[in-house]
Amino acid sequence: MYLERVRTKGKTYLYLKKYFVRDNYSNNTMTIYGFGRIDQALKQMYRWKQDLSTLPDDLKQEGCSKKDLDTWIATLETGVHKSGRSFVMQTDIFDYIEM
Repeated sequence: MYLERVRTKGKTYLYLKKYFVRDNYSNNTMTIYGFGRIDQALKQMYRWKQDLSTLPDDLKQEGCSKKDLDTWIATLETGVHKSGRSFVMQTDIFDYIEM
């Protein structure tokens, strides 16, 4: 599974995707969960981290755990995937976050 960002109409959205072989499809990825706008996604991830029982059923069914959640948060905060690949944001998400 991996995070993918999509920029549309000046806003950046975040999706969780996985590779999934499908016959008769040129794109072998499948969207697991749409987090919404990237600034709101990070806020929601912080809430899920505080209370893991509020994690959506779609993510639970895919076997996502607190470790995955921590990895996603770290990726959004640092701009680097756990593999070391860059995940630079188009906009600074911390302009939107009130902590």
